[in-house]
Amino acid sequence: MDKMMKLQNILFPKNELIQHWHMFYRGDRFSHNIYESAHCLKKDQQTEFFTYFNAFSLEKWKKYTAIDHAYLQLKVKGTLGIQLFGHYMNNNIIEKEVLSENYYECDETETILIPIPFDVKSQVVSFQVFAYSDISIYEGSYLADISTDKMNEVELSLVTVTFRKEDFITRNLRLIENEIIYSDEEIADHIFVRVIDNGRTLNTEEWNGERIHIYQNPNVGGSGGYTRGMIETLRDETFNATHALLMDDDVKILPESIIRTYNLLRCLKPEYRDHFISGAMLYYEKMHVQHEDVGFVSEDGTYGPRKPSMEMHLATSVLLNEKIYEDQPNNYAGWWYCCIPRTKLSLDRLSLPLFIRGDDVEFSIANHAKFITMNGICIWHMGFVTKFNMPMEFYQVHRNSLIIQATSGVTPEVDYLKRIKDIFDKEISRYNYVGCDLLLDAVDDFLKGPEFLMKPEGETIMKQQTSRVKPLVDIRQNFADIYVDYDKIYKFYEGKLFSKRKLKRYFKTHNWQLLPKFMMNHEPAVVAYDWFDIPEKQYRHDVVLAVNPHNQTGVLRYRSRSEYLRLMKRYREIRRNYNKNMEKVTEAYKNAKKQITGVDFWDGYLR
Repeated sequence: MDKMMKLQNILFPKNELIQHWHMFYRGDRFSHNIYESAHCLKKDQQTEFFTYFNAFSLEKWKKYTAIDHAYLQLKVKGTLGIQLFGHYMNNNIIEKEVLSENYYECDETETILIPIPFDVKSQVVSFQVFAYSDISIYEGSYLADISTDKMNEVELSLVTVTFRKEDFITRNLRLIENEIIYSDEEIADHIFVRVIDNGRTLNTEEWNGERIHIYQNPNVGGSGGYTRGMIETLRDETFNATHALLMDDDVKILPESIIRTYNLLRCLKPEYRDHFISGAMLYYEKMHVQHEDVGFVSEDGTYGPRKPSMEMHLATSVLLNEKIYEDQPNNYAGWWYCCIPRTKLSLDRLSLPLFIRGDDVEFSIANHAKFITMNGICIWHMGFVTKFNMPMEFYQVHRNSLIIQATSGVTPEVDYLKRIKDIFDKEISRYNYVGCDLLLDAVDDFLKGPEFLMKPEGETIMKQQTSRVKPLVDIRQNFADIYVDYDKIYKFYEGKLFSKRKLKRYFKTHNWQLLPKFMMNHEPAVVAYDWFDIPEKQYRHDVVLAVNPHNQTGVLRYRSRSEYLRLMKRYREIRRNYNKNMEKVTEAYKNAKKQITGVDFWDGYLR
C-alpha cells in the first residue's frame, strides 16, 4: 500500500532572512497578504524557486530513499503558468532541462499537483511561476509516493547543549514549539527535545513538559553535555528514540531543517539507515555563505570543510552543493547539527571527555561514519567570521588532536607535533609568546596521560588559558597614530619577496630575535591576529600590531629576548619528554579508552 508523504515545504523568507530572499526565490519580489496568509505576484511578473531552500534534490532522494514518485504541490489562486525544470552537470558544464510546462486558470483557491519525472538527467529540480493575472500562492511542498512497508519508524531525540546563552536557546525552543511541536507536521508526535543546561540557569518549571525537558548539568563542555544527552536518550524507556539530533545552542535555526531531516529518515533505504545526516553550517554574519556540511582532517592536521565555501544565493551553488561526494577517511560531521542513528550510539561507547573541540571528529572517524547532506538542512552559527579564539585554536584543538589520535588511532598519518612546531615557529617570529606557550601547554598536558582527562576541570583550564591572552582593543581609540589598511591584512606583501635563502634565515633566527635593538626597525608592523602570516610584513621589526580587521581591534606585541630564550628552552624540554614517553603515553590512552568512554565513568564525571 502506498502513502503520499510530504518531503519538504516551500519556504518564504521571514525576519532577518528577508534580505537574503535569493536563498528562497529569485526574480520579481513577492508581497505578503497578511489577511489571507498569501504570497502575491502582480500580473506579468515571474519568479523561480531553484534556490537553496526551495529546490528539490532529486538525485539524492532517488539514491538514498525508497520513494516511488515525486510531485510539486501548490495551493494557488489566479491565472498562472508553471515551468518545472532542473539542472545537471554535463562535463563540468551546467545544463538546464525543462521537464514540463503547465497552465492554470484558478478563479478560486485550488491545490494543483505536478508530477516530477524520475527518468531525467536533472540532479536538482524546481519550478518557475509566470503570473498571467495577479496571483496568490498560499502554500507549497514537494510530495512523494512511498510504500508503507518501506517506511521507517523514526523517533527523534533532539539534544542541544547550552551554557548561559538564554537568548539563543529560548528563541530556538519557541520556534521548535510553534513550528514543530504544536504544528500539523508528522514529526510533531515523534520528537523529544533535551536541553542540557551546563550553566544551570534555565527555568525548568517554565520549560519541562511532554516534549521538552531541561537537564541541569555541571559545566563539562560540549563533550560532556552531548554525552549527557546521549545517555538520557538511551536510557529513556518512555520515548524510544531511533536517532539523536545533536545541535549547538548559539545558532539560528529554521525548524524546516528538522522537519526535512525527519522526513528524510522516514524514507531511507535499508543500506543508508546507519548514515549520519550532517547539517550545513552557514555564517550568521554572512547568511548566504556556507562554510561546511562535512569536514575532514587533512594530512597536515588541518581541520576544514570537504567542499569549497559556497554562496548559496547563487543558482550554480544550489547544484554544485548537491554533488554526491564519496566518503573518505577522516571525514566528520560537526555537532552544530548532526543526526546520529541509534545503531551508532551505545552506553559502552560514548564521547571522550575532551570538554570542547574534537569530540565530534573522533566520534565520526572512530565509528566509520558515512554521511548524507542536503540543501536546506542547516543552521547559522554565530561568531565564526569575526572571532579567532587563541586558547581554543592553539591549546584545546592541538591537545585534543593528540589525545584522539593516541586513544582511538584515528588520523595516524598526521604528525601533530610537526604541525605544532610549524605554528610555534610562525608565532614566535611575530612575538606571540602567549600563543607559543599555549601550543606547548597542549603537548605538556597530553603527556600527562588519561588521568589528566578523568578530572572534570575543563572549565577551570579554559579560564586559566583565556586569562593569559591580552585582549584586543579598538585600534581607532588606542593606536590612532598607527596607519592600518584593513583591506591589506589578508593580502600578500607588495614589496620585494624573500629569496629562499633569506626566508630560511628568517625562520632559523625566528625573525632575528637575538639581534641588538639598534639593528631592528622600531615601526610597528601590521599583521593578522589569526592564522594568516606573511613573513615579509614583520621582517626585522621589533614590534607588531596584530589586527582583527572584521571589528578593527588589535593588540601590540613586542620582541623580548628573555621570552624568546625561555620559550626555546621550554620547547626543547617538552620535545625531549615527548620523544622519551610518547609510546608509553599512547599505550596508556589506548588502554583507558574503554573506561573513559563508558557510562560508569561518565555517571561519576557528570555528578
